[in-house]
Amino acid sequence: MPRRAFLAAALSGAALTLAACTDGRPDPTGSPGPTGTRTSTPTSTPGGVPQPVAFRRSRWTADPFVRGAYSFDGVGTTDDLRTALGEPVEGRLVIAGEATSATAPGTVHGAYNEGLRAGRVIAELAEEGDRVAVIGAGIAGLAAARTLADRGIDVVVIEASDRLGGRLHSVDDDDFAGPVELGSPFVSDLATMRSVLRRAAVPTRRFTPVLEARTPNGANLGTPPPTGTAAIAAAHEWALAQPSDVSLTTALVDSGVVPLPGEADDLGLTPTDWLRHALSTGIEPATGATATRLSAQRLDLGRVWRPTGQVTGGWSGLLETLADGVDIAGASVVTDVVLDDRGVGLRLDSGESIRVQRAIVTASVGVLRTDTIAFDPPLPLRHQRAVSLLGMGAVDLVWLRFDTPFWRSETDAAPGPLPGRGAPNVLTVVGETPTVAAWLDLGDDPRRPMLVGVLAAEHARRVAAIDDDDEALDVVLDALAPFVAT
Repeated sequence: MPRRAFLAAALSGAALTLAACTDGRPDPTGSPGPTGTRTSTPTSTPGGVPQPVAFRRSRWTADPFVRGAYSFDGVGTTDDLRTALGEPVEGRLVIAGEATSATAPGTVHGAYNEGLRAGRVIAELAEEGDRVAVIGAGIAGLAAARTLADRGIDVVVIEASDRLGGRLHSVDDDDFAGPVELGSPFVSDLATMRSVLRRAAVPTRRFTPVLEARTPNGANLGTPPPTGTAAIAAAHEWALAQPSDVSLTTALVDSGVVPLPGEADDLGLTPTDWLRHALSTGIEPATGATATRLSAQRLDLGRVWRPTGQVTGGWSGLLETLADGVDIAGASVVTDVVLDDRGVGLRLDSGESIRVQRAIVTASVGVLRTDTIAFDPPLPLRHQRAVSLLGMGAVDLVWLRFDTPFWRSETDAAPGPLPGRGAPNVLTVVGETPTVAAWLDLGDDPRRPMLVGVLAAEHARRVAAIDDDDEALDVVLDALAPFVAT
């Protein structure tokens, strides 16, 4: 395993201890980490859903160091705004991350490429002897630090938590037969990242979404019809022709797309039900936001359940490769960033201060929208406008392992407990607003069938606010009732 250090670093000419540091992986503290419960003798819920034998969940909106999953385009957002957010400030500071990517926001490869970009920009601005601080040890921060270190520039990464990865968080768990990824288990542009992942020995496989819809009573409707998606696409096209941006909700109404024509079918489902289904199980997981907050003009339906790559062994190999040999100060929260003609001053929550010549800030939009980090002088107006218009989406994952794959129908199941080729692997509910937007059948170990629940938007925020794991588990298990064989 590559050597990496969370260390006490000499950052201001004198030995300044930023945090108690070790070689190797520290235990997360200070923010809600992965949580879970296990039962040695599984039973069933009142709705007939078996109790899982293993359980893990993320709580990104409850984490003060990230405050959400990824950015989304609020009303009025443009490519120029994301680009503006990443522009250098006074030649000394650059903001980078998935939110500054105009081409791949909200993705791992977008964050990675933005980290590389920021590293190159600062390297070009740097003068001989400059010291650079990178705030944040997520994928963008580590990519930036790696770029600078490879060019021989003195760089230190200052991380608020005491682990690497930021919104990528792989947790080793024997009950799941390997790492559980509480950030993104997917890399949405496998072609772009393939060589990077190969060099870091990060295993991947192709994931082709196959959707299935069921009613609340469990009736299997197979592949959802295009009714809802077509309505959303029509509202998007209408919005593009308007002089100013509006929310997706407004576009659906003002365009005349809704109310949708058509009567209820034999199961009582209407075209409006399928529109709600497309919003709650497609748009919300892709953006982390409800239609009332999303830009209608910027909507990208191509991000909804498209074929992608699944990381099967966790992201740790890539994170450690990027961090190898880089000085990383963990458990060190930057509260103030002060720019002047001499460089960049950083103040930590411990009261300590350090000075560098240049800095890269990889804090999420969710953090930038708060007063967690104060900038003096304030960020330029273009940067402030970008932060105000970009939203921070809420998406969480719930990993559940069961004794048997009860959710698979006999016609879809292959011999043994793995899903057959072409069998549904994205399970959804139509006819009600589900707490869990979709269930992903990602189990690749015959002995350990498992589901990954995707919670999005306000449902993700509501469940993340539940501190008690047993209570949170009960909430998500109720959402599995339509998939219990009757």
